Amino acid sequence: MRNWKKVFAIGLSAAMLAGALSACGGGDTTASTTAAAAAENAGGSEAAAAESGKPVRIYVESAINTLDPYKTTEYASSYIFNNIYETLIRVDENGQIIPWLAKEWTASDDGMTYSFTIEEGVKFQNGEELKASDVAFSLNTAIASDNMSQYCSMMDSAEATGDYTFDLKLKTPYGALVSMLQNLYIVNEKFYSENDCYDKGCGTGAYILRDGAVDLATGITCDAFADYHLGTPSIPEVEFKILNDSSTARIQLENNELDFMMIYSVSDYKPLEETGNFTMALVQAPHTAYIALNLEKEPMNNKAFRQALNYATDNESIIQIAYEGLAEPARALTGANSFGVDFTDATDFSYDIDKAKEKLAEAGFPDGINLDDYGVLIDYIPGSYHEKIANCLKDTWAKAGIQVSLRATESVATEKGEHTMRTTGTDYRSDMSYMAGKYASKNIGSSNYAFYKNDRVDEIFEICDASSDQEERKKLYKELTEIIVDDCPYIPIQHKMIPYAWNKDLNAKVYPSNECPYYVYEWSWN
Repeated sequence: MRNWKKVFAIGLSAAMLAGALSACGGGDTTASTTAAAAAENAGGSEAAAAESGKPVRIYVESAINTLDPYKTTEYASSYIFNNIYETLIRVDENGQIIPWLAKEWTASDDGMTYSFTIEEGVKFQNGEELKASDVAFSLNTAIASDNMSQYCSMMDSAEATGDYTFDLKLKTPYGALVSMLQNLYIVNEKFYSENDCYDKGCGTGAYILRDGAVDLATGITCDAFADYHLGTPSIPEVEFKILNDSSTARIQLENNELDFMMIYSVSDYKPLEETGNFTMALVQAPHTAYIALNLEKEPMNNKAFRQALNYATDNESIIQIAYEGLAEPARALTGANSFGVDFTDATDFSYDIDKAKEKLAEAGFPDGINLDDYGVLIDYIPGSYHEKIANCLKDTWAKAGIQVSLRATESVATEKGEHTMRTTGTDYRSDMSYMAGKYASKNIGSSNYAFYKNDRVDEIFEICDASSDQEERKKLYKELTEIIVDDCPYIPIQHKMIPYAWNKDLNAKVYPSNECPYYVYEWSWN
């Protein structure tokens, strides 16, 4: 008999979730679309039932390349996926795991098998009940897909052990396993096996693709799913309007042809805000702009010099100049909204010219340094906000006695170490484990652009990957955070803010996520 660890992360019950999320969706309008009326796209038949309430029109910034959730990781596709499909768990804005289609799970003592129990009575949009066999099929399909390897590389296979239970076996223990499941959508096995899901789909989500209203280049219309397990959504119809020009989208919002938009060009934010006609929101994206330092080059191999560079970097001014104020200063390549990241006791490298000069002297450059003498310069992508970042750095570093030249280029192979310094950016995820790509020595030559090596950092990543004890992982990641901040292998600049604007009569909610920024079932009209 297997020994099991204590069940963890059960969280809210399904009933509590239903009540809380129905309250979020609120409003006086209702929709009466049924699963049978859903359209052929979700296995339905006949015309849609009568609807009440007002539709919502949402801006999508680029064409959708497919509606098959295992063949793309494009952000634009995820806007649709989040509303027609669901996942086993969700991760909130603080990195905490919320049970969703899975209501509880256990990990084996060796961390190689996770056993899940799913919610009962959840319906797919073709009328079939969600079963563990659908979940196992979905996960095995994802595991077999090259597109999903970033989420599934540690997984071996899934197997239903009952109508509502399944086991997920791993190739190697991975402590952040459950958080990865937020990125894997659950499909109906029968529907997916019998259809080309390029422009069709059948999930357990709150909205159903409307037959004849799916064009991946121009737009997609969905209807509310009356049998949705959290209750019929208040918004009866959602039109995702694909517009390749953000200025056109802004004009349509102002002309009441759109109700909600993610503001793709930050220059559109203030003009919309100044009208006073819209609800505006800023949420921190899991994305960091930073300077990649090559620690194999002098003088970047000198820790005190790297610390001087960080003290001499005026993040606040850079944000105002390079990103029009729509960003937050970064302290690492990940944010505090990622599980395990804790800056409480980490070194504070806030802009301080005096401290920069002190560290420069400690590094052996009491009279300053001209990086041209070392063949060191900052590469930047021309015509982007990275160019503005580079120019700001040149100016502020000069105040500390650090002279640097700039070079406009897009061709530097950073993973091969062809850079000395360069502006770049990276996404982060809901668990600190993902940062091994940037800080673990095993990733030198791929995503560890700094060529950074610290034995304790490597050890912590390995321990945390092998452990399902979340308190232990949290404690170790706090230590890791303190190490990587103090070692300064990179110069973190900013976490960009994602701007949104929407109709003042629309009660919308947005989240700090690239992949899961909103769920329309939570919305309502006044």
